[in-house]
Amino acid sequence: MDEVAVLRAVHVAAAVLLLGNVTVTGFWAAYLYRRRATVPFRQVARAILWSDLAFTLGGGTALVVSGILLVRARGLHWGEEGWLRQGVGALALSTSAWLLVLLPDQLRMERRAAVDEAKLRRVFVRWSVVGWLATVALYAGLWVMVTRP
Repeated sequence: MDEVAVLRAVHVAAAVLLLGNVTVTGFWAAYLYRRRATVPFRQVARAILWSDLAFTLGGGTALVVSGILLVRARGLHWGEEGWLRQGVGALALSTSAWLLVLLPDQLRMERRAAVDEAKLRRVFVRWSVVGWLATVALYAGLWVMVTRP
């Protein structure tokens, strides 16, 4: 069995899980936020948290582990490959946004959903803007990893 081929398949599947989850979560959250009068937003915020823990954390972990193993298997040095450095940088930027802003805001949304509409709106808007910027960074990372400019 070709170890590099298996690692590439895991790497691609992990990227699909990660990118798919953050993209779809952003759309569903915006759709359901607008319907919070009939759909309790606390459950939406809780679903976002669980989805992130399962697919964003799981996909991101598999992406990093398979990426490190691929770099080692191919004898690459990430500091010498511009495309690899840019891809890792995009992932690091997005991960930092998730850990420092998005995850704490998800917890805030879950706590404030039924209590304070003004605070919920502020947190949701910040979560959405930072989340879409972090998603753009992930897509930029995907682009440089695939095209290797």
